Amino acid sequence: MKKAQSSIEVALLVGVMFLIFNVFLIVVVYRMVEVQNQNDRRIIEDMTSVIESEIILASGVEDGYIRTFDVPTTLNGIDYSIELINSTVLKSDYSKLILEYVDFTEKYETVARLPKNVDGVVHHGKNEIVKKDGIVCLNVCS
Repeated sequence: MKKAQSSIEVALLVGVMFLIFNVFLIVVVYRMVEVQNQNDRRIIEDMTSVIESEIILASGVEDGYIRTFDVPTTLNGIDYSIELINSTVLKSDYSKLILEYVDFTEKYETVARLPKNVDGVVHHGKNEIVKKDGIVCLNVCS
């Protein structure tokens, strides 16, 4: 009877240790996913800041300003979309820049408030920014 009892105790001990190991593993994996999501958010926020600063710089200089800047196709391997909404469409005194990506686990969006005099389209790859007649124009203006 003692051998049977010790076998049961060993089996229970192994089972409890296996359960604790699995819980620990789940917590570690969850934390790794959370850290990766934070990195992805930071990267998209940084890209929003880069585009926003290019536009603000152009709005602050004299007419005739021309500059080309590059916007990557993916951020950290994640596809994302860029949308520029001018103040006429918004019916407001500011324009908006929206960057959005959808990862495996979540959707994330950043919005930057831009000066009123911004128009055009921002796209992946090379972008030309021009200031003419007090309007900052990105690529193709309407």
